[in-house]
Amino acid sequence: MDRLERLLDLVHVLQTAPRPVPLSALKDQFADYAEGSDEAVRRKFERDKAELARIGVVLRYVEDEEGDAGYFVDAEATYLPDLPLDEADRAVLATAAQAALADPSFPHRRALRLALAKLGATPDDAVPEVHLAHGAADDLPEGGASRLEALGAALTARKRVRLRYRKARADDATERDVDPYGLFLRRGAWYLVGRDHRSGETRMFRVSRIEEATPNTKKPGTPDFEVPADFDLDAVMRTSPLRYAVHAPVEARVRVDPDVAFLLERQWGPPDADGVFTVETTHLDFLVDQVLGLGRRAELLAPPEGRARVAAALRAVLEAHGAEEAAS
Repeated sequence: MDRLERLLDLVHVLQTAPRPVPLSALKDQFADYAEGSDEAVRRKFERDKAELARIGVVLRYVEDEEGDAGYFVDAEATYLPDLPLDEADRAVLATAAQAALADPSFPHRRALRLALAKLGATPDDAVPEVHLAHGAADDLPEGGASRLEALGAALTARKRVRLRYRKARADDATERDVDPYGLFLRRGAWYLVGRDHRSGETRMFRVSRIEEATPNTKKPGTPDFEVPADFDLDAVMRTSPLRYAVHAPVEARVRVDPDVAFLLERQWGPPDADGVFTVETTHLDFLVDQVLGLGRRAELLAPPEGRARVAAALRAVLEAHGAEEAAS
């Protein structure tokens, strides 16, 4: 008997039995459990339990009031309740799913197509020219979609990932181990949020800057970590990009022309009497992009690394337009 057949038969036996089934009874029904020492058989059964849990089938061990003990399939934890949907509900969900399928970078596209088919839509229908609510991804380099898919699979299985990551304008990439907590799309860019083992903190990584993503393949049926109970991906998504945990906090000072300063007060707070904003950020690259977007109307005064990034970006623009000299 191969493993898949054994797993299917195991689910059938435990799901249809009128009482919890002890391991000793399973040994009588499954030849694969009858061979070897008691410890070897238990290890094989525990591996099967872990594999079933990985695909969503939860086995529980109980002792009943009469002293009998054994295993059963926890239907409440395994199966979703019936979801009553009318035609309008199905139409809305189908439209949202088709919108996600329109973005080739969207992870778990195969599973989404299956879900769409269960709603009564045809997954192979022409995908409408619509995009995700947060905008379709537009910054993934070649191979980025496959890396995004690998990250999504690692997140689902709760497996640690070895990243080769290059920060913006950095000469060299660095390697780090990350426990992926969530993926989200914001302003046309995918972000990974998770625990960075190098810093020991929860950090944000822009997927387009991940050059390699290698999930841990050891013990594939066993999670490497648990997502903290207080982690809230929705809250992370609502956070201003200035607060993305990309690095330790730095204080920046930006002088802005009075005629546009009011546009920034909601994000940066009020400026001082000289029109200078003081902004604490954990995502300096985003602040640099904001300053560059204001053109001549803004100047990044500090920190020095921020000024260097502005200068580098301006030099790149001048070089792209064939200028002989770049501003220092």
